[in-house]
Amino acid sequence: MTRGGPAPEEMQWALAEASKEALAVAPGWFRTWPTTEDKWSSVNVRAATQVIVNHSREDDRHPNSWTVRAVFGTHTVELRLGPYDSKEQAILVAHAVLSVAYKD
Repeated sequence: MTRGGPAPEEMQWALAEASKEALAVAPGWFRTWPTTEDKWSSVNVRAATQVIVNHSREDDRHPNSWTVRAVFGTHTVELRLGPYDSKEQAILVAHAVLSVAYKD
């Protein structure tokens, strides 16, 4: 048996999550977590080559959690969303990020 799409409540939650970190300056801009080498505080997801869900096991801040990241060529930036306890939640939010970024 195949699973249908997410329930409306799940999608509404994911859209609310994504919208919390979207910036009103222009479509597609989201807050990010700056790293020690980068001082980015926001990125335009529309310019990303990919939006991915990543297991945070390698990240000591959130072990065994899932995060949403934007990829710009060889550079990856963690969006200021989550972390989420399940991969399914993070995937829903990643889809919602793209929906919010391209809603115009």
